[in-house]
Amino acid sequence: MVKRLCALALATAMILLACVQTGPAPGEGAPETGQKQELEVFDPATYTREMMLEDYDFFWTTLEENCATFDLIEQATRIDLEQVKQEYRARIETTQDGEAETFVRIMSDLNQEFRSFAHISVEEPVSYYRMMDGVYWENTVKKELYESDQVQAFYQWEADLPYYRQQLESAQQASALEEDGEGELDNSVIEENIQLSRQGDIAVVRLKSLYFYGEELNQVIIEKLRTFCRENLDAQHFIIDITGNPGGSSLIWSEGLDPLWAGKVFFREEVAAYKQGSVNVQMWDGWPENDPDVELRPISDLSTMDYPKLDMQSLEGCDGIAIRTEVDDYTHVENPDGQEFEGRVWILTDRRVASSSEMLARFGKESDLCTLVGTQTGGMGGTMAQPMVMAAAMPNCGMLIQYAPFYFINEDGTCNDIEGTHPDIEIGPEEDPMTRCLQEIAKLG
Repeated sequence: MVKRLCALALATAMILLACVQTGPAPGEGAPETGQKQELEVFDPATYTREMMLEDYDFFWTTLEENCATFDLIEQATRIDLEQVKQEYRARIETTQDGEAETFVRIMSDLNQEFRSFAHISVEEPVSYYRMMDGVYWENTVKKELYESDQVQAFYQWEADLPYYRQQLESAQQASALEEDGEGELDNSVIEENIQLSRQGDIAVVRLKSLYFYGEELNQVIIEKLRTFCRENLDAQHFIIDITGNPGGSSLIWSEGLDPLWAGKVFFREEVAAYKQGSVNVQMWDGWPENDPDVELRPISDLSTMDYPKLDMQSLEGCDGIAIRTEVDDYTHVENPDGQEFEGRVWILTDRRVASSSEMLARFGKESDLCTLVGTQTGGMGGTMAQPMVMAAAMPNCGMLIQYAPFYFINEDGTCNDIEGTHPDIEIGPEEDPMTRCLQEIAKLG
């Protein structure tokens, strides 16, 4: 169902030294979240090197035991995992007691090594407060973790560090829906990232990003897209350009473009390997046993007969396979006068398409209504269980670790996080997706 797609889609993708009187916002720099409570103090002076090393080891153990694609990082990023692990541990070993800010910088540097593969990261204040500022909670377990005293206290402290305070202020200012002198909304951020046009029988939606700070702004963008789609249902061709789009909130495309899907039902099969590590088990809160729509199979059931490019060795650490038929039902969506889009949707892709924009590419790939044009995507998008992106708090400081738990398997057996989605019309390195798409449309007369 669409409701399920929206609930699962938020990837997202993709996150405290004084008590507070108003919400978990730190000092001057962080946003208000509307919660009124007093927090325990995170005191960096009491954060010892031994605690830092314990937290650092927890980071690695959590990923090794719970992230199904963790062993593919070296293939995806060309880094030596063991070398990186020991190198950053050595940096912490030279850190003195009380140097919490140094620990934060080390973990931030480590983030860059993973290059967002499988959404692996330590959550930083901007994304943390974005979650706390009204983004849909995937389940109550994740919500309780983010709202726990230890986690809030750490992010209040971290967000008050000069670098992160500046980041937060910039994010809020860039996404602020402020009125000008005549009472009109300042849409500069929207116009920069959401570009709409119509020429002849071709309507074009250019989505440069799906990541915006604040639920209010997301809703404004969704309604802007809906309005444009409704006004152009008579177009013969609808081009959705997501080249360069690294993701954000899937609600923007699943709800914003729903006039195009009105009256239709889409089916697609999701196949994913998973690990039953302790963090996953806790965060899933009863999945898969409480999910009657998922079929479970042992890893040994997979074969290269069904999946020609399957790499069985990369699945050795996984505990099972989950299979689900996703049903995206848009029959409840009603356009003015009952009008339905009867043309063709073209989705433009490249290697930078990932996460929630990858989900749009996969949705289009499985639909007879859509044709994908461009190059293979970056992957890291799929729906199986809530939450899609896991989180765990380091035991001593409360910093959050994030990762995607599933190993999504493409139809040919390749891992989606590695291979992404190949378009229906794959272009050469010197070709432009939009130019090729227009050429294909011209062939149709």
